[in-house]
Amino acid sequence: MNIIIGSARVDERGTYSGGTAGDQKQRTEPDYTGEVSMQAFYVHKKGWYVIRPKDANIARGIAAAMKQACNNPNIGYDQGGRYGILTYGTNTKVKTEADCSSLVRQCVKEASGKDAGDFTTWNEVQALNATGLFEPARTYTSSVKLYEGDILVTQTKGHTVIVTDGYSRSTQVGWYKQDGKWRYVLASGKNAKGWQALAAKNGMHWYYFNDAGNMLTGWQEIGGDWYYLDEDIGGANEGACWISDSNGAMHVWFL
Repeated sequence: MNIIIGSARVDERGTYSGGTAGDQKQRTEPDYTGEVSMQAFYVHKKGWYVIRPKDANIARGIAAAMKQACNNPNIGYDQGGRYGILTYGTNTKVKTEADCSSLVRQCVKEASGKDAGDFTTWNEVQALNATGLFEPARTYTSSVKLYEGDILVTQTKGHTVIVTDGYSRSTQVGWYKQDGKWRYVLASGKNAKGWQALAAKNGMHWYYFNDAGNMLTGWQEIGGDWYYLDEDIGGANEGACWISDSNGAMHVWFL
């Protein structure tokens, strides 16, 4: 199998700081030549550690976020501007910058809703382990299969990448709970975001998911309007949107 990895690699001048915002080297999509781009897997001279997400859905989300970043011409490489990606995200329409570790941090944040905090390749293993999202790091050898969403970091300070195309892990369509928050995996394998009409414990209802993929409850202002989302934690209608009938009485909105 052809394993593909994605990362923030080097700026348009072949250096690591001071370049122009955005990817000056991207020419095609999918991008295999840009400052932030994909390439065939290789064994780094410093050796790799493999950091594998425990949850297959999160792993798939991490891979999708990296692939989105690699194909986005608005994301370039610059260690001096490495935090730009944390402000604008992998789908940015604003020209911005990242380095290899800040891009991995953002991909994990977008896929899981959890920020691992500031790290470099020097302390990446410890920072990611502290999130509770990953299996213990293992040393890469030729016998280790690489799965989509695996994170690789050099064994000494150097470089970090994400496997965008590797062996597939099974993902479960439907509801799951993480860190006390409900999420929903769509048939596409991505976490639901925005308004979704979904089946739950008690029929079909409208639910709202924030940008991190977490289902919201209680009163929420969405698009300038206020909505009440059932907050009976653990109840059959948790998160379901309420609606007013013709005489103003409110009740859970069944579809």
